Order: sequence, then structure tokens, then C-alpha cells
Amino acid sequence: MESQVTPFVQILYRSVARHEDFHPSDLDILRTAIKFNAAHGVTGILLRIDEQFFQALHGPVRDIEALMARIADDERHQNMEILLREEALDISPFTDWSMSYDSILGFEQELGLQEDGTYPLISTDRARALIALFAKTATSVATYGSAFPFARLSGENDAAYLERLDGLA
Repeated sequence: MESQVTPFVQILYRSVARHEDFHPSDLDILRTAIKFNAAHGVTGILLRIDEQFFQALHGPVRDIEALMARIADDERHQNMEILLREEALDISPFTDWSMSYDSILGFEQELGLQEDGTYPLISTDRARALIALFAKTATSVATYGSAFPFARLSGENDAAYLERLDGLA
């Protein structure tokens, strides 16, 4: 009898935060994500810019679907919009990180509010490019670290990252 391979998926979504940038709820979201994701084989990165969250996730379909249901019900944000959902390889583009966090990348990619007060339109191709860029950033931070206080440090595993974040809370 053949063993069934668990399908994997990658998702990029955007939502609007209910609290200002760097609110304590951001740390709470990040700490909760690390714990859940590490226990379920999910990896990704959370980006915060101009009242928006962008989150790229990779993992087993069943676990991602459960996670997305939890995220959709989370009262710390609203107006969740799935920008991309597609099948993926079983190898994560985010190395072995359950979750990381960034803010500067959003400004560099002009993901913030437009001059007219609207959020930028994100095409499917742009969403794929953003996931690739987020993954490249995760690899770079894993190698060189980051000066951003909520981001991972070079060589920092999930347990050490979580312990450091707990100290910031």
C-alpha cells in the first residue's frame, strides 16, 4: 500500500491591524505563532506596515487551514484578504523558522498606504514575488541577523527567539 504524501501549501494574506504599530498585541501574535507553528510544521514571516499585517505561511494543508481559521477569528485584526494560496513543495522557503517578524521590508517594497489612503493592489504575480522576497529576507536574517528588535537574531532558534520575545513583553 502506498503511503499518502501530505500536500503542502503556501499562503500570503493581508489584514488590517486594530492597534497601532508595535502595540503589545504584535508581540503576542508573534509569540502565539511561534508556538503553534513549531508544533505543526508551519513556517513563515509576519510583516507589519501602516496598520497592515502581511503574513506568508508554508506548511501542511490541514495545519494551514486550521491556522487560517484561527487567524480569521482573531480580533486583533480585520478585513483579512488572501492574496495567494497555492500548492507548494514540502521544503519550506523560510528555512526552519516557525515564524519571524519584519517591518522595514514593507516600506522597501512600498506596501504601505498609498497617497490616496488606500492599500496597494497585489496581483498574483506580485504575491509570489513577495513570498520569494520574504523567504530571501528570512535566509538573510538567519545568516546576518537584524537590528529590528522583534526580528530574529543570527543563528537564533525558536526557543531562544521565544525567550527573548517573552522578555520584551
